[in-house]
Amino acid sequence: MAEVDLLTVGSVIIVATIVGSILRWRGISPALPLLIVGIIFGIIDVGPDAPTDPEFVLVALLAPLVFGEALSSSIVDLRRVSRPVMLLAVGLVVFGAFVVGAAVVAVVPGIPWSMAFALGAILAPTDAVAVSSTAKQVGLPRRLVQILEGESLVNDGTALTLLKVASTAALAGTVTAGEVGVILLESIFGGVIVGALGGLLLVLVMRRSNDVVVTNALIILAPFPIYLAAERLQGSGILAVVVAALILAHATSSAVTYNGRLVAASIWTTFTFLLQSSAFLLVGLEMPGVVESVTKASPVQVVVTVVVVAVALILARFLFVWFMTLLSSTVSVRDKSWLLVAWAGVRGPISILAAFTLPITNESGQTIDYRSLVITVTFFVVVVSLLAAPTIGILARRLHLKEDDDSGTVRRVRLQMARASLDRLEEIAGVADRAGRPIPADVVDKLRRVGERRLDLLSKRLESDERHQTEGEVREQFVQSVATEMMHAEQQELLRLRSEEGLPDDLMKELQTELDVRIRAAQTPHGA
Repeated sequence: MAEVDLLTVGSVIIVATIVGSILRWRGISPALPLLIVGIIFGIIDVGPDAPTDPEFVLVALLAPLVFGEALSSSIVDLRRVSRPVMLLAVGLVVFGAFVVGAAVVAVVPGIPWSMAFALGAILAPTDAVAVSSTAKQVGLPRRLVQILEGESLVNDGTALTLLKVASTAALAGTVTAGEVGVILLESIFGGVIVGALGGLLLVLVMRRSNDVVVTNALIILAPFPIYLAAERLQGSGILAVVVAALILAHATSSAVTYNGRLVAASIWTTFTFLLQSSAFLLVGLEMPGVVESVTKASPVQVVVTVVVVAVALILARFLFVWFMTLLSSTVSVRDKSWLLVAWAGVRGPISILAAFTLPITNESGQTIDYRSLVITVTFFVVVVSLLAAPTIGILARRLHLKEDDDSGTVRRVRLQMARASLDRLEEIAGVADRAGRPIPADVVDKLRRVGERRLDLLSKRLESDERHQTEGEVREQFVQSVATEMMHAEQQELLRLRSEEGLPDDLMKELQTELDVRIRAAQTPHGA
């Protein structure tokens, strides 16, 4: 079974990468086209098959996909909007799962509460990628982006923890309220503890290792053992993965070298692209068989359930966000931005992958009823949600929501970074003077002029003078060393601005990437 699934995943990744790359080159969003390609392969029975083991789907695709999403987030930004994020990521998930569950029980005769609640938990998490890409295209205010991205990250762990409870109930046939409480506590505490330990261990490895390749290889593999360890201890593997990734993402700013950050960013962008493409293709492969088995028995039931669930999700989100806004001391209902938060509930591949993790048989070996219905409804609701995603931009423009103007902040931060760089130059010159090995005055003057004019020019090589070649090489190396020290001072100033003055993490990462590129350019030999 494992060999078959491993071969299957490999073929899925290959096909998904080829199709996804073509779509990306053409500037087309790959989600729906990949779903369609998967459905075509599934109908004509050509190409890769879908994995048959639900747990394999969780470990091989869902865990690293959530880990990659969490790595792009920020504890600093989450802390800044922690109240609305936690209300949405926990309160709305629970509320929405119960609303959807109750709606499904009302329209699907005989469906157990465990399966109805499972459907609500599956559709509870919003899609981080869809929300992030839409926010960038539209240019939403930073606070709204932080809330929506933070919600889509944290609610993965909450929703999949609830799904674990529902799956346990489906396996056992029924669970008591006390058993539900125990499962939830074990899932939450176990996931948080394992995730924190895993994240701290990864940070320790990063601090001790100077090998970028080895470090990034370990980080790529990290979500698998972290997930499995948490599940072995009855904790939530997905929650553990999220916690570990958040700790790692925060530490990357200071615990990783400039080269490590640049390489890691490139690796995870590629890795996430592969996982997302594979997830959509995998879902498409599964759908023909699942939909056929359900629609043959009750096609009208499927249509009615999809409509009822979609409406229930929208109403639950609007009602919860409106009520949350009423209780807020900082946001008024007159501020129409709450409407965008309420409408931006896009669902994505995580929901469909989560649906496939529902157990196939119970503890008695009997097939669990309504599993195919849950998967089918999830699929169609996600498709409808993805089709409606562009309307978020339309609503944002109607509400006249504009992106924050950060030009003044960026200019101020760059000025402080440049000042820190020049201060470091003076420190180096002073230390050299006291040690009796003064730096040549023309070197200091030239570095000072360059720094005052534009620090970016420090990344370029200083022209060699007409001295002896060997002396010129030594001089060049010395200038390069001092210039690099100055830019490292900028790095420290940037970290200080984030921790002491609350510089938004997205601006911090943008400026840090710019600085990393300059440091690498300054340390790259000519012609390399």
